Amino acid sequence: MRVFSGKAKGIVLKTPEGMLTRPTADRVKEALFSIINFDIPGANVLDLFGGSGQLALEALSRGAEFAVINDASREAANIIKENAQKTKLFDRCVILTKDYKAYLKGTKEKFDIIFLDPPYDTNMLAEAM
Repeated sequence: MRVFSGKAKGIVLKTPEGMLTRPTADRVKEALFSIINFDIPGANVLDLFGGSGQLALEALSRGAEFAVINDASREAANIIKENAQKTKLFDRCVILTKDYKAYLKGTKEKFDIIFLDPPYDTNMLAEAM
């Protein structure tokens, strides 16, 4: 898995071990970013189920202003931090380790783009919506 475009183009990202976090497939990510490409510059982004941080980091690489990347897993948050530092995008993001419900309930922030890519076989997407 790598960053496809922008300032961090070509940088390979680390992913968490095991089956609890599964990265978004490259073809899906490419299609998604083709659709939202013109909405990204200057945007504030939330990646609620961060995993490796790849969606928010791709958006930052393409010109998003700022990102909040959240994952309840401490291991995932450490990998997100590594990836943010490796891509030199760390200074434009905040990495959190909160339960998604607690984050949504407590935040007052407004976002232009929100990525919701929770683990499969859960009802987290419906609950987050």
